[in-house]
Amino acid sequence: MAKTSGVIDGIEYPTTPLLLERTPKKHNILIGNDAMQIRFAEQFLSIAHEYKVEHEVVPTVNDSMVLGLDTPKLYLVERSSLIDLSPNVKAKVGIWSLDLIEKGSAGLNCIVRFGARLIGMEKPDKGIVQRVADEMAREGVYDIRAAVWHASWLLTSPPQKSIKWMRPWENWLQWMPKGEDAKKRLHSLYWELVMWVFAMSGDERGFRKTKGRWDAKMFQRLSMLQLPKDKVYDTLLELSSWRERGYDAYVCVLKIAKIWETK
Repeated sequence: MAKTSGVIDGIEYPTTPLLLERTPKKHNILIGNDAMQIRFAEQFLSIAHEYKVEHEVVPTVNDSMVLGLDTPKLYLVERSSLIDLSPNVKAKVGIWSLDLIEKGSAGLNCIVRFGARLIGMEKPDKGIVQRVADEMAREGVYDIRAAVWHASWLLTSPPQKSIKWMRPWENWLQWMPKGEDAKKRLHSLYWELVMWVFAMSGDERGFRKTKGRWDAKMFQRLSMLQLPKDKVYDTLLELSSWRERGYDAYVCVLKIAKIWETK
């Protein structure tokens, strides 16, 4: 996933979750490449404007692409330098960076605050927001609308103890415990294997991007973990296919178990 700074003339643009706290403008521009946030922007703006809004990839955005248009527009550019709008027009357009929604980010904190609003909670203090945001960052955000409801659930629940899951290479028969959330477990396994790939190649920069934070202990642990690369590759292919196609999570669990079955 391409990651852009979202910075132009020293101004950092907000990530798309901040749409939840603002009155959306008719025309909007996204900077970067994050399918999750693009999907959320389309959904949110379509509801707000009562018009099906779909993003349009363009090489640049200029005044003529915004002025005089009655229907809402959602443009997508690779980087902020491709936005060529006059100051007056720019002030009337929503511009959003598709930077990672990660630990400590304004976007993640916004999701938590909006989740509090959904359950009628008075403005939570910074400590509570940080606790819930950190928990969500640890598990990962894969869909913004689902993350809002997840935040609401965490806000009404006591802090959860971290779970030590078994991995399929440790026990291919019992790695998916009965009663566990299969989707959550598969997402966790996907990111752990992606981090393993970066750790094994000594790519600290790539490792940081996977979860938006640096964990030296995990990097060292994964770099020392010896796994058959062919099975890791096959597992990542299966997980990627499941994430893209959305087929039954338990079918994916069985396929992964078969990959790691002792032969």
